[in-house]
Amino acid sequence: MKTPTQVNEVAIVLPAYNEEKDLPSLLENIRTTLADMPFKYTVVVVDDGSKDRTAEIAREAAKIMPLKLIQHEVNKGLGEGIQTGLREGWHIGEVVVVMDSDNTHNPVYIQDMVKVIQEGDADVVIASRFQAGSVVQGVPFFRQVLSWGCFLMMKSLLPYRNARDYSTGFRAYRSLTLGRLIKNAGPKFLEESSFACMLELLLSLRWVGARAVEIPYTLRYDLKVGVSKMRIMRTIRRYFNVIGRYWAKDVLQDSSEPSLGELRRQVRRQA
Repeated sequence: MKTPTQVNEVAIVLPAYNEEKDLPSLLENIRTTLADMPFKYTVVVVDDGSKDRTAEIAREAAKIMPLKLIQHEVNKGLGEGIQTGLREGWHIGEVVVVMDSDNTHNPVYIQDMVKVIQEGDADVVIASRFQAGSVVQGVPFFRQVLSWGCFLMMKSLLPYRNARDYSTGFRAYRSLTLGRLIKNAGPKFLEESSFACMLELLLSLRWVGARAVEIPYTLRYDLKVGVSKMRIMRTIRRYFNVIGRYWAKDVLQDSSEPSLGELRRQVRRQA
């Protein structure tokens, strides 16, 4: 069933930890790409306790583009960065887009992602490496194996209709659906701090009955200048932990959907 969404503004969440080498190029790309879009946007940079110039770069960018900086005093991990960004973003726009801050994701795809949600075809849009037409450049072999392994595990254990790329960080979320997740899951809707939080978030959305759609895109890992923060073996262990937690968790049957404004008020009352 289609549920069209009027999109006036989009929040673009960028969780960042020591991204001084790649963040400037990404922010400039966002600024130029979204200048002529039919919706307003606000970038939300979540500086997760960086020890470099990440926060300073965000403050400078805020002088020439709509940008809000949120800082964690200490590094709390990707999961906390995502959670902080989503909590802020869904109060800003009707759609929240999350991107990696290392310049591997091109904001040109944001318009396509927003259009899918706008037309009512999905609650979460995934920029997927496993769709026909997708291109992956420069990704290390072991990371590609990890992505395929995650897909095969999920296909067998916890399949999510229309979803294949469970670990990508490039997604767009309908704010009404994020609100349902926050309302039903409570203040801490992500437990994972590692890269496995992306799998956990998708399974959380599956739990609240979110409809998923994937679009093809080009992943430009070869443009990344900074070093990767992923620890492969730790991420694999955390994947199994997340799957174990959601294995016996039934999908919520609550189909009620108040307005976005009312949902925001309900969540504020819970806080």
